[in-house]
Amino acid sequence: MMSNQDRQENESKQVAKNEDSINTKDFVIGALIGGIVGAGTALLLAPKSGKELISDINTQASQLKEKSSHIADTAKVKGTEWVQVAKEKSNEIVQSAKEKSSDLQQTVSKQSADMKDKIKQMTAKDDAVAEENAPTSEAEAQKRLEETKVAFDQTEEKVNQ
Repeated sequence: MMSNQDRQENESKQVAKNEDSINTKDFVIGALIGGIVGAGTALLLAPKSGKELISDINTQASQLKEKSSHIADTAKVKGTEWVQVAKEKSNEIVQSAKEKSSDLQQTVSKQSADMKDKIKQMTAKDDAVAEENAPTSEAEAQKRLEETKVAFDQTEEKVNQ
């Protein structure tokens, strides 16, 4: 088991790690923004004529437009790839579910058929036993009725005693 001190150290390390990743991300974002602002300031403050300045600004703007267009194209391609991967994975999941459903349906159908066969066999056995025990003639039925009456009378006498 971890002691409280170990837990606190682990939590401290996790917090420090999170802060480092946040600080690194903030630094990179700041560096990019600073670079853009610095480049713009350098363009505007450089000792150039108006035509040269406009030309430099247009060049920088077209380069920025090309870069953003390239980034947008890359994002579209990656997005399309991710959509395709997601479709493939969902199709695989659907196919797997269909196969498992089909297997389950076959298993249930087989077990249902087996149960129906067992019920038919049991019913056939019950019918056979009933036929064996059934009186075959009126005389035999009368004889069994009299035997049952005698057995009943004997039981009644025993109970009354």
